[in-house]
Amino acid sequence: MIEIRHLEKKYSGKAVLHDINCSFDKGQVYGFMGENGAGKSTLFRCLMRIEKFDGEVNADADISIGYLDDTPYFYSFVTGKEYIEFCLKAKQIPVDKDKIEELNAKLQLPLHRYASNYSLGMKKRLVLMALMLENNNFNVMDEPFNGLDLAGTIILKQWIQQVRTENKTIVLSSHIISSLTDICDDIAYIHAGCIVNHYQHKSADEIEADITEKYLKL
Repeated sequence: MIEIRHLEKKYSGKAVLHDINCSFDKGQVYGFMGENGAGKSTLFRCLMRIEKFDGEVNADADISIGYLDDTPYFYSFVTGKEYIEFCLKAKQIPVDKDKIEELNAKLQLPLHRYASNYSLGMKKRLVLMALMLENNNFNVMDEPFNGLDLAGTIILKQWIQQVRTENKTIVLSSHIISSLTDICDDIAYIHAGCIVNHYQHKSADEIEADITEKYLKL
């Protein structure tokens, strides 16, 4: 489990996250949504300790975390195959070429090509492949559906459902409400740097109507 307590984040003295409190249990899928600039990506970077912050992020000792950024970056002249092998070796996981080929039969990536030249959707598929092979028990994914085609979206949703059955945790964000209601046990809405509401067992239409009335004032 990971618990966030009283997390605050400022840029140049301006607060962008205010008193964030939440926890993530095993075997659950947690969704985050909000307007552009609401603080979703910043929260995820704090959770991953990429950003410095005030407050606490406490994790169980056996946590193994994987991360998918909203815009994955790859160094020049690194092939998809080399990236996958690097990720596995960094976590001391044996490189199983047969397993990589089996997984790529679904993801359809040109692993011999430089990853920096991939499209956004292909880059996300590549990071997704690494996460699948790493077998982390906690995965954080920022806008994972953005840039994916239909096949990629189906593969991602199937993997998320599989991970849940294995008692592992997924935390993800999306600006598409229906993509979260399909798979999430809890959906948090971030508004102006604060978690202002949680939604459980609500349809996309119900959530959209509530957000529009209470926060967007459209």
